[in-house]
Amino acid sequence: MLAAIFAVLFGLSLLPGRKPLCLRFAERVSDGILPDGAETYCRRLTWVWFFLLALVTAVNIALGSCLSGPRLWVLTSALSLLVIATTFFVEKRVRDRRFSVVFHTSGSTGKSKEIVKTFESLAKEVAFHKEFYSSFWSNGQPIDQATTQTIHLLATIDPCHMYGTLWRVMLPKALGWEVDPEVILTPESLIAKMKASEKVFLVTTPSFLDRFTAYADQYDVPQNCVEIITSGAMLTKDVSQRTKSVFGLEPRQIYGSTETGGVASRRGDGLWETFAPVKVSVKGGQLLVRSPFSFKRTYLMGDAVDMAADGRSFELKGRVDRLVKINEERVNLAEMEEAIRGLGFKEAALAVLQGDRGPQLGAVLVSGSCRVGGVTALELRKLMLPIFPKGTVPKKFRIVSELPRNPQGKVLASEIVRLLESSLVDPRMWDVVKTEGAFVAKLEFEASAPYFQGHFPDAPVLPGVVQLGFAERCVRRAFGVREPLRCVKKMKFVHIIEPGRTIDLRIVRKGPTEFAYDYEREGKACSSGILAF
Repeated sequence: MLAAIFAVLFGLSLLPGRKPLCLRFAERVSDGILPDGAETYCRRLTWVWFFLLALVTAVNIALGSCLSGPRLWVLTSALSLLVIATTFFVEKRVRDRRFSVVFHTSGSTGKSKEIVKTFESLAKEVAFHKEFYSSFWSNGQPIDQATTQTIHLLATIDPCHMYGTLWRVMLPKALGWEVDPEVILTPESLIAKMKASEKVFLVTTPSFLDRFTAYADQYDVPQNCVEIITSGAMLTKDVSQRTKSVFGLEPRQIYGSTETGGVASRRGDGLWETFAPVKVSVKGGQLLVRSPFSFKRTYLMGDAVDMAADGRSFELKGRVDRLVKINEERVNLAEMEEAIRGLGFKEAALAVLQGDRGPQLGAVLVSGSCRVGGVTALELRKLMLPIFPKGTVPKKFRIVSELPRNPQGKVLASEIVRLLESSLVDPRMWDVVKTEGAFVAKLEFEASAPYFQGHFPDAPVLPGVVQLGFAERCVRRAFGVREPLRCVKKMKFVHIIEPGRTIDLRIVRKGPTEFAYDYEREGKACSSGILAF
């Protein structure tokens, strides 16, 4: 009887001018957020259910002519449920395979992995944030729909990653916001677009905010940001406060992963507040997530947590999957990086290197309050002996101006290993001044850098190819240049550059694709040229 009623309902919804029943259901579940091809698929699916239920009804009628009483009711009910349940699960598998997206994890703690996300899970996450931001505030007052249309979304992230897909593609489309198609790479580009917009919703990363706010006093930053969303890496308290002083509001940090989707958010350095549809608990000291946004309904995160009494907010205590064994000693890389920062370094990243005598540690350091230019690896090992277990002190060191990060602002383990094994070592850099058309900094090339070895044995000199290579890297970092280097013009070498000497580097934009560089020592020109991209 029920099969016949539903067959009629499915059939009526297929009449001209009506919306297929499966499409109505899909729109209700996903809050109207559907992928391309969903309408055609739902119409065909409605036909499938109509014929299936009609067939079940016909079979039940045929059985009714042969059987009667309780046996008929039990048999027809069991048959109907079996057919409907089997069809439902088969159709869901087909739907998940057809409407799914493959993302890749960042690889910050190991190799990148492929994660298949169903469109349904993405749509549920977008629907949650859509509901939140449909009543978004400005100066304490709700923004009505007319005002919402004036919001212009700007992003410094690529849309091919899940964070970018959700926040700069799906959510603004669901809210009807205007989205700038360009991936913003420089502070100058961001400021220009902010000045051309009435209200700005900024989607970015902690690394971009760190670079931007470090030179914010050199810019006239408009105060028209209604929200700043950041994710990918941990936002430090210092960067969060600097961002507030520049933009007028603290960023909203999103905590989650490719596997789970968004889990929680916070402003400042307080506790993380779990999103309403997400359930969290602690298992073995780690965060256990049950979420409709996840590709698995239950997922054990690699983060240690302290859960608050309300069971909904928590404090992150660091990664638990960064425990390694070096010379029979267990070392927590996250704890050791924190201890190194306590010695006066701004940042530190450790990685495991495979040597002839087994695994050993390498350290990439960003100098902070301590001056480390010209310090040898032996002196650095002595500095770290008190904080590392015996036999685990890093054997290789690199001192850089900043840690290598991906577009999401994460420090990748593979990049740290590549940097430690590379012969190209960045010099120590300070007194950096960055403007729209120029970049100026003081440098000091390490005496222990590989490119000084053998060039020359008794009087080390910085090779010209290194000078050229580092000038190119500074152009790419400071001005966001991605095009390949085409040629070098007017290249001159006048005086040698020795290790441990303070050098002034100046880069000036000569045109859209040309940058002039020159190295000086105590007012004397060392080398110069023009890089054309």
